[in-house]
Amino acid sequence: MFPVKISHVVGGGFLKRLAALLTLIVSTILVSCVSLQSVSLTQVPAAREKVVSAEASKFLFLGIAFDNDFVDDVTRDLKAKCPDGKISGILTKDEAVNYFLFIFTRRRVSATGYCLQGEGV
Repeated sequence: MFPVKISHVVGGGFLKRLAALLTLIVSTILVSCVSLQSVSLTQVPAAREKVVSAEASKFLFLGIAFDNDFVDDVTRDLKAKCPDGKISGILTKDEAVNYFLFIFTRRRVSATGYCLQGEGV
């Protein structure tokens, strides 16, 4: 049996072209982009003891959102974490993460604030 080199059977440039093609495909699939759409902050209280936070996200196809109902979860979660108090100093962020050539998008809304409890609330 004669030793046969792969480059003689398949052609020397074929493996290089295949490796380049696979690299291109994998890098295209793994590319993503994050952008911050909006940030807001309410007045920060002097007493900052209990930090509460919540977030919600939704996947979109071609960036089309038929509703924004997922944002209501953030409000509900914040209220549940501070049931007998008032939330102040709320920092909200609206982010968009785009995947695979901007075909798929994940919208993420997060909120962090301070739960104020006591008589002056």
